[in-house]
Amino acid sequence: MNSPRIGSLLVLMIILGTSCATSASSEADFGPQTTGGEPLWRLLTASDAVNANLSRMETALVSASLALKETGIDGPAAQAILLNLTKADASVIDCVTIDASGIVREVEPASFKSVKGENLKWQSQVNDTINTGMYSGIHFLKAVEGLYAIDSEMPVFDSNGTLIGTVSLLFNSSQFFGKVLEPFQPAGNSNIWVSRADDSTILFDPDPAQAFLNKSSFLYQDYPELLRLFDRMSFERTGYQTYDFLDEAHFKTIKKGCYWTTIPNRGTEMRLVLSLEL
Repeated sequence: MNSPRIGSLLVLMIILGTSCATSASSEADFGPQTTGGEPLWRLLTASDAVNANLSRMETALVSASLALKETGIDGPAAQAILLNLTKADASVIDCVTIDASGIVREVEPASFKSVKGENLKWQSQVNDTINTGMYSGIHFLKAVEGLYAIDSEMPVFDSNGTLIGTVSLLFNSSQFFGKVLEPFQPAGNSNIWVSRADDSTILFDPDPAQAFLNKSSFLYQDYPELLRLFDRMSFERTGYQTYDFLDEAHFKTIKKGCYWTTIPNRGTEMRLVLSLEL
């Protein structure tokens, strides 16, 4: 183990301990002092893996943007760049170019050609990228392709430095996080999952029945501690708490304890959560 990683683990433990000081009395039997280092290390390394893979996707978008600077956002050359961008990750759904008016100009793969000509400027991430000329992070949304997904937009400039549009990479959140987090998943009724901060929409859970549910979903209403957890995660970037919920088979209710941290991102704020069966 190298010293920067050890330092990061210590920082995470300190943050978890201090951020939850107000609730420590009610969580006396669960916390960094009683859990041990391995679960926290698992969460830290999983967070590192998520960040590294999101950075890899961003780098692929930057490369596509620079290539489109030379070719423009229309025509066979632009299509070839988009097709290459679809290979950035197995979770990619499609890649498009969008002009400065918000109109989709090119799409790859060809199976999504129906979105060509759509005006997407009503989508906040498209509008923000066009208006600011800056990368705006990743955003969870209901896409015009008809499914929930994560979108990432990169501005495209011509050789004179004038903004001509954006290049977009749309990917499946469940597939992306599932593959990245698989090596770090604990056994049994413990797991790592990802949620949106504001309404606790489940972006990934090993239990597919919970995909895209949120704190208002019927499944969660009989578990007040879980609802309190969702509320806390909406405004606390790190923390820990115990709660009752169903086991992985949805056969019985069990006691769990969880730690969460934040996935750094300029767009949709997301929580990475490690839940442990107690």
